[in-house]
Order: sequence, then structure tokens, then C-alpha cells
Amino acid sequence: MPASRSQDIDTGEGLSALAHHKSIGHHPRIDPAPERSLIGHTKLIADLDVDTEYRLLQERLDRNVTGAPESEAMMRVLRLLFTPEEAHIARRLPLLVTLPELARKLGVDTGRLGERITSMAERGLVLDFERNGTRYVVATPVAIGFFEFTFMRSRPDAPMEEYAEAFEALFEEEDFARSIFNGTTQIGRSLVREEVLPDDDTEILDWERATETVRTAETVAVSLCPCRTEAALRGQGCDAPTRTCLTFGTSAHLLMRAGIAEPITNDEAMEILEEAKAAGLAQTGDNVRNEVSYLCNCCGCCCGMMTAIKRFNIYDGIVPSNWIATIDHGICRGCTKCAKACPAGAITIEPTEGRGLRKNWAVVDPARCLGCGVCADACRWDAHDMEAREDRPFIPADTMERVALMAIERGKLGDLLYDNVGSGLGRTVAYALSVIERMPPWKAAMAIKPLRSVFLDTLLGQVRARRPV
Repeated sequence: MPASRSQDIDTGEGLSALAHHKSIGHHPRIDPAPERSLIGHTKLIADLDVDTEYRLLQERLDRNVTGAPESEAMMRVLRLLFTPEEAHIARRLPLLVTLPELARKLGVDTGRLGERITSMAERGLVLDFERNGTRYVVATPVAIGFFEFTFMRSRPDAPMEEYAEAFEALFEEEDFARSIFNGTTQIGRSLVREEVLPDDDTEILDWERATETVRTAETVAVSLCPCRTEAALRGQGCDAPTRTCLTFGTSAHLLMRAGIAEPITNDEAMEILEEAKAAGLAQTGDNVRNEVSYLCNCCGCCCGMMTAIKRFNIYDGIVPSNWIATIDHGICRGCTKCAKACPAGAITIEPTEGRGLRKNWAVVDPARCLGCGVCADACRWDAHDMEAREDRPFIPADTMERVALMAIERGKLGDLLYDNVGSGLGRTVAYALSVIERMPPWKAAMAIKPLRSVFLDTLLGQVRARRPV
């Protein structure tokens, strides 16, 4: 297949879109350019209806597995970050496309389009990379996507305070939060602190260990925590360290290329992880077992995911670890330290009614507990322990599986197909179709219903007809 085609490349979505690729080469870090306006430049695309371009960009973003429902706050964010011309380019992007293909699709010169893509990549509105001499462009959703990329580095020439206020208004909208966390397959999962697990024959797998993710990563990069950076710009930041956002492998290469992250060694990353733990931060990583693309070190006050699940009671918005916190009420003094430390608001202080050592004790809500282990580290009385969950959550094998499952659960498989016809959709859609094919007929019918596709319905019927009885 010609190198200029992208059908041989499997895609996911956002930061982890290319996390499972081994073929993306090492690229030197590019220092971020100053904010550039297209004012004064020759227009690449003429006669654009401004309002229409932003509306169509919002609709395109809403078709991602993590959505972007229309609202005044959403439109404000898009108008702040994208010029009308950039909105036109971004709304025409599949998840992954070569630059020449995109230029043909838009009917513009490849060289001039490349300049625009470079500007957009430097601001985190898209990502790009080169493979075998061909440049590829990766579309980014709102989260995990251009929200994070906007705040993951210092940008003194940009109106960062205005950006922060605009995004905060967006995050306060319940419809937006639920578009991110709808379904049971989520973008992030909690990782337990290995140090607080019982000293017995308890088994913990490598993919459950933050330390193993950091230690074995082929490439590691670090950025500013976007959530604490954004909160600080609004005057609402906390004292936790900010140089804590870790990316790995291909995702690290993509962010380094855009100047969003800086390369560090595995040992330096391990030091950052230990510093984050000492500061009481919880570890939240990519919701996959293999080739984890990022590891966040989250506080309960600034983290976008943590605040959303508490604000809107979306307590399955982060997949819990295979562990759950327990409290020995024969030891607990009700000192409140664990309740204050818990980033998910899963611990309350309640009256003992004469049954405890003191008037109050701590109580864990198992439905809200993420199993991060922060509370066990915070307890000075050793009243906390971690136990294995009876019902362990399912963790997708890789990005391909995660995106396929999210698309099915959210009724967006049709959007995934529609927006990526002729692109590098590859194994992602193939996997999604195989998942539906294995479902009981009634459940498959429900999965297919949002597609309203005679083609897909017929295709699955043919597959089942060939299956041995």
C-alpha cells in the first residue's frame, strides 16, 4: 500500500490515538511558537460563514466518543481557540489523515495547509507526526484533548486567564460532563498505591502498578498538570506540585514534537511519581492494560475528572482499581484526615453513637471509592486497609478496544464510521463490529439501532449466517 495512504494505521481518539504504534520515529522537541493570528496572512480558504463553521465544528466534536454538546459555553471555547479557518479545517478531520489527503479533501495547497497545521499543533488543537516521509494529522477531542494541551505548558503570549474562565464555565455544565463520562467504559482508571496493600500473598498485576508503567516506558515526557494550571489562572489553585503530568511512548513523542511536553528519563519520572504521592495526589491513568499513554497525579480540588464526578454524582466516571478502602472502627479516631485526603469524596465522618473510641469515625462509601489508597497513606492511626474488590472492573486491552467499546456504549459507532470513511480506521471499527457480532441477538439489535444502517445490519446478518452452529 502506498505510504501516502493511512488505511494501514489503526486509530483511537485524542492523546492515546496512536499509543499502540511502534513505528513513529523519535523527533526533536520543538519549542512552542508565539501565538499566531491568520490576520495579515493570505486566506487559505475563502468565503467562510463564521457562525456555520463554529457550529459544524461543535457538531463534529460531539460525534467523538467523548462528546461536546452545544451550549453557549462550548461555543465560547471554540471561538477563543480556533479561527474560522482553523474551525473549518478541524471539522473536516477524521481521527487520522495524511496531510496530502487532507489538502485534497479541502481543495487547498499542501504546503500552505502544512503551515496552518503546524500553528494548530503548536497550540494543541491538533497533533501531527511523520512516518516514512509522510506527515499525518491527528484530530483531538475536547477532553482528553485540546483542553489539556492548552494548559500543559506556559504560554505567556496567549490570553490564558480568559481561556481558563471559558473552560471553567464549560466544566460547570452537567450535559458536557455527562457527555464525557457516559457509559461504563471510561477514559481513565484509578491506580492503587502499591505501598498500602496488605503484606500477604496479594497479587497485583503489572498493569495495575503505576511504578511498572513508569519503569518500563520506552519514552517518557512530562508537562504541567493542566487542571491545576487552569485553576491557578482563575485564582483557585492549590499547593500541590504542577510538573506532574506524565506521558509515555508514542503519546510522549507527539506532545514533545508539538512543544507541549519535555523528555525526561524513567528515573526522573519515578521521582515525580514519588513526589506526587508524598503530596497526597491520586494516580489516574489511561484506561487500558497495555501501552498506557498517560498518567495523571490528581488532587480532589482541581482535577477536572474528580470535580466532575463529585459535582454531578457521576461516581463511575473514573474506573476504580481492583481494590477498595476499609476502616477498622476499633482503631479509627475520627480525626477527619482521611476524609479530607480522599480525592473522590468517598469518606464521610459520622457519629459512632457510642460504639467507637470517640464521638465520630470515618465511613467509606464503596460505590464512590476509587481504590487509590490515598486515605491509607493519610491515616496516622493505621486504621485503613485495602481489600481486593469482589467485582473487579473490566479494563480494555488497548486503546483500540477502549474506543470501540465507548463508541458502542454511547451509540456512536455510526459516527465513528461516518467521520472516518477512507481514513485509518483500521482495526478499531473491525473490533467494534466483532464485539457486536458476539452479542446475543437482542443486545446486538440495540447496539445497531442508533446506526440506522441497513448495510451494517445486513453485514452482521451475513457474519452470523456463516457461523458454525
